[in-house]
Amino acid sequence: MRWQDGRLAAKQLFDALSGVGIDPGKCQFLNWWERGSRRRVAEHIRRGGLVVGMGRKVQRELEKKGVAYLGIIHPAARGAIRKKRVYRDHIRSAVRAARAEA
Repeated sequence: MRWQDGRLAAKQLFDALSGVGIDPGKCQFLNWWERGSRRRVAEHIRRGGLVVGMGRKVQRELEKKGVAYLGIIHPAARGAIRKKRVYRDHIRSAVRAARAEA
């Protein structure tokens, strides 16, 4: 199963993205630790793309490599963030911050 399938934790993320007007089908999802992903991220950045670090673990790795990114909480995180409204609001806030910086 992959993020593109839109199931499990991806459903939470896809619902939040759709709720703020972003089509998840137009997003690319990469696992930082899979072969070729770092090269693909670098190409995405060269084309002017936004990198989103989903969760603390990947955010730490992106920082080590000097990759600029927008940080979001992983949709499978535990606690109050699991509530759909709370997660959607978190994504809305992150998207606003990214748009303000652009």
